[in-house]
Amino acid sequence: MRPPALIRSGWWVLVAAVFVTALVAIAFIWTPLEPATSNGLGSISTEPSLVDPAEIIRAMARDGLEALTDPAFMTPDAVTAHNEAERGKLLVSSDPVVGVSLGGEARAYPLRLLRWHEVVNDTVGGVPVAVTYSPLSGGVAVWDRVVDGAVLEFAVSGRLIDSNTLLYDRRPKGTLSSLWRQLTGEAITGPSAGRRLTSLPVVLATWADWTSAHPETTVMAPNPDSKRLYRRDPYHSYRGSDVLRFPVDPLPPEGDLALKDLVAAIGFPDGEAYYALRYLEQATGAPQGSWAAFHDGRVYVIDFDAEAGSFSVRPEDTTSPRPRVRFGYWFAWYAVDPEIVPLP
Repeated sequence: MRPPALIRSGWWVLVAAVFVTALVAIAFIWTPLEPATSNGLGSISTEPSLVDPAEIIRAMARDGLEALTDPAFMTPDAVTAHNEAERGKLLVSSDPVVGVSLGGEARAYPLRLLRWHEVVNDTVGGVPVAVTYSPLSGGVAVWDRVVDGAVLEFAVSGRLIDSNTLLYDRRPKGTLSSLWRQLTGEAITGPSAGRRLTSLPVVLATWADWTSAHPETTVMAPNPDSKRLYRRDPYHSYRGSDVLRFPVDPLPPEGDLALKDLVAAIGFPDGEAYYALRYLEQATGAPQGSWAAFHDGRVYVIDFDAEAGSFSVRPEDTTSPRPRVRFGYWFAWYAVDPEIVPLP
């Protein structure tokens, strides 16, 4: 008896290979959260959980990206000297940075470095902060690390929910850690489930604009062990398309906003409002400019540059406190809450 044509042709080898690859991929993605580790850290707990555990996807091993704690910093003059001395530029004027100004101290965190760490545990103006970046969801947020009187240290869990990074709070071996959604600052599993971090004012700016506004600033220095990584940008093509690498549910319906349009969540005293960079561009009729937002009886000025991806908000009355700000792609906000309506 002759074997079936599929077997004779050799195509069965390809079919089998695809099947095995799919099984391996499924096993990798849906592997349960690891229990204790041998590096002195405690377990990441999934109980209790505020979400269906099936929504949590394993993208890499825990600490697959190295979160930094108390990194070294440089002055703008040191950056200029480095650029002149080294073949590779550390920072150029058009490079985007996350800018933080607290307690009279200003500090910048280049996105080119943050994409390889995603979390920087630092102290700015006496405030313990976690500077976080989730490249897959465009999430940028700076969180106060004090929770219930304790200063937490955050790191990358290797897990995602709706393409947004899940952080975990580092605990000593024998204790349990929680998973925290980077975009919302909410703990969704573990002993801290339901707790929320407090977000802080932050701006997205070019290095030139940030140093012009804050000449006394410092900037996060490169981690020597990550020098080779900084030369690569694995998200370049991702940012320019609507392709998503991991499942997101729900997705926004087709409309004026693309999936990866940048949307800022601004915490005004009278509540949070969401401003889409694309809508600001349309409302002003220019790719860069300013927009007056009226909240709680005050005027807030939103300065933006759609081409540079810059965004900042300030009260017109300089004696009023600056509002808290977070950034994310439109699809990421919609997955958190489909009722969100971007302005203006």
